[in-house]
Amino acid sequence: MIHSKRIRSTTSRYISRLLLAGFMLSATVASAVIHASTPADPFGSVMWKTMVDTYFTGGDVVFDQRVIVSAPKSAENQMHVPITVDATGLENVKQIVAVADLNPIQHILTVRPEQALSFIGFRLKLQQSSPIHVGVQTEDGTWHMGGALIDAAGGGCTAPAAAHSVSNWMKTLGETRALVRRDSKGDARMTIRMRHPMDTGLASGIPVFYMNKMVVKDDAGGVVAELDLFEPVSENPTITLKPSVGNESSVLKVSTRDTEGNEFAFPLSVPAVLAQ
Repeated sequence: MIHSKRIRSTTSRYISRLLLAGFMLSATVASAVIHASTPADPFGSVMWKTMVDTYFTGGDVVFDQRVIVSAPKSAENQMHVPITVDATGLENVKQIVAVADLNPIQHILTVRPEQALSFIGFRLKLQQSSPIHVGVQTEDGTWHMGGALIDAAGGGCTAPAAAHSVSNWMKTLGETRALVRRDSKGDARMTIRMRHPMDTGLASGIPVFYMNKMVVKDDAGGVVAELDLFEPVSENPTITLKPSVGNESSVLKVSTRDTEGNEFAFPLSVPAVLAQ
């Protein structure tokens, strides 16, 4: 094989160089196009281009005031930072992706609101002060961006979960508190809090172990919302969603799974809209 490479003709070498040059030029042009379509980050993140190239691909990226990200300016507890994303002003939403730019593990969660409003509430761990970027992708592929800049003391991702201070914490694994209410408009709002350490694998001597999947279905078995969760979600994850259900009472079916294959499932009653 070494010999055959050495005796390639001059013409063959010339053609190869032309092809290589053409490929490099195409790659440069493509890179320039991608870079040109990436807007400046209002939060000034040094990781912004990497976030776009890694998590917000497949369509144009635009900052949109209809993606409302509510977060504290300063985190009182870096292991439980509350975030609310309201993108209900957008139509035809495919997925919502949230990342923490300066975390050692950046991807927080992805939500696919099949039969739910484009709304998600959650808590996350922050390793240091960081921009939070949330991309809401619509069916045309466009990423509508929002975000927040949060000041934090740090260490949220490398500190051990509080559960590990108790010897029998596994006995309560999966215990859940959940409730569905109707707001003044009659929309259903569900909040789920489940016991789980959500270990990042970055604390000394504690392997990675977290709840990575949540699916909410309606009475007929249709998917209301599907969530992929990652290590930065806080211990004992608290998730708030707004399922699109009718005015009558109904039952939602919630199922979860963690990285060790533990599965938990339970029904959740939705009250009817009260007559005015």
